[in-house]
Amino acid sequence: MKSAESTAVTDRVLKEHEFESHFSFDIRPHVRVTEYEKGEYIIRNTDQLTRLLYLVQGTAKLYGFHKNGRQSLINFFTPFSLFGVPELFEENKRPYPLVAQTRCRFIEIDTKGCRAGLLQDAQFLRFCCSMALKQNVAQNRKYMSLTAYPSRNNFAACLLLLQNGGLLSVKYTEIAEYLTISYRHLMHLISTMCEEQILERVPKGVRILDWDKVHELAEEIREEE
Repeated sequence: MKSAESTAVTDRVLKEHEFESHFSFDIRPHVRVTEYEKGEYIIRNTDQLTRLLYLVQGTAKLYGFHKNGRQSLINFFTPFSLFGVPELFEENKRPYPLVAQTRCRFIEIDTKGCRAGLLQDAQFLRFCCSMALKQNVAQNRKYMSLTAYPSRNNFAACLLLLQNGGLLSVKYTEIAEYLTISYRHLMHLISTMCEEQILERVPKGVRILDWDKVHELAEEIREEE
């Protein structure tokens, strides 16, 4: 993790995303802009989380734990997503692990010096409610799509969500878990789409060859949103 080296960079990012408009008091002294590299932990489940994190660039993945200790992928998150709100309300709440799938940029708030102000700020609380609603709707739409459409269409939408420069470089086990299909089924999907010259296998994953076809398959899911 690295923080923005200059206040000018932080000011530019805050202005670009109108972040300060979500608060009725001066939040600037408690804010920093951070970047995380691919594979880097943003939040660990052992953290005593005293940060709010607003994702403005990149893709991050959130995990959950089962009683047997197994870790499962909950979802992938893209801008704009807010993390750390439950831990703001419940100081001793154990956070879910969050990992950078690609290079990620966040606007972070150090809540140690402003927690009381945040909890009394109606403007900020409305922002939290709005973000929670949007993230909940997105999660529900994902599960609706997984049950209502063929896995081929859902995989195409997944490709567009997670590709970076046309390359999908994600663990196949995590993609299968995200799509709620078996690893074997995913391998069959990839092989079929490679035979159709929609995708090609490369050392780091799969690359999109036929963008029009991938968009066409994914659009069947998005048309009713």
